[in-house]
Amino acid sequence: MAALALALALAGCKGDAPPAGEPSATASAGASDALVADPEAFVQNYVEDELGGDLGVVHVNSAKMDLDGDGTEEVLAYASGAMMCGTGGCNLLVLKPEGDSFRIVGDLSVVQLPVGVLDSTTNGWRDLAVSVSGGGMAAGIRRVPFDGERYASNPTSAGVDEAAGMGTVLITPDDLNPPEDEDAAAQP
Repeated sequence: MAALALALALAGCKGDAPPAGEPSATASAGASDALVADPEAFVQNYVEDELGGDLGVVHVNSAKMDLDGDGTEEVLAYASGAMMCGTGGCNLLVLKPEGDSFRIVGDLSVVQLPVGVLDSTTNGWRDLAVSVSGGGMAAGIRRVPFDGERYASNPTSAGVDEAAGMGTVLITPDDLNPPEDEDAAAQP
């Protein structure tokens, strides 16, 4: 049982991208079809399809910004949970709206918070700024470029350089903390 839990946790930090030319992931058919317009539901379905099994509670924190200058906001979605993340971090998905669904243009592993977007562009898309640390890696900020098809799957891999700053910060560690229950806070 411990081996299964470890395998699932490590799967959440995978660095493999689908081979070039492979169709992009979309929500699975069936009950999830009605939910694909909602980025959080799309990510929940994607995580379940990719990792399978009981992942416990998966938190999805998202932000929107036009990354490719087409006037439509893409979604950056940070998926976290006890069975999703390792010491290197969690997964960040970059979603491009496509009809009533999304196309995944980035599935980055080992991402820490905060996550930002830089003013610089590569292949017509804004570069991402992600925090990296843990798993033996020194803390830093990496500039993740768009390669013409997708963002690099691992911000610690070759070809991903250090960034001078975070740019426009979109998702912070504070975004992971649920708001306090007002009723509980009012009780002595």
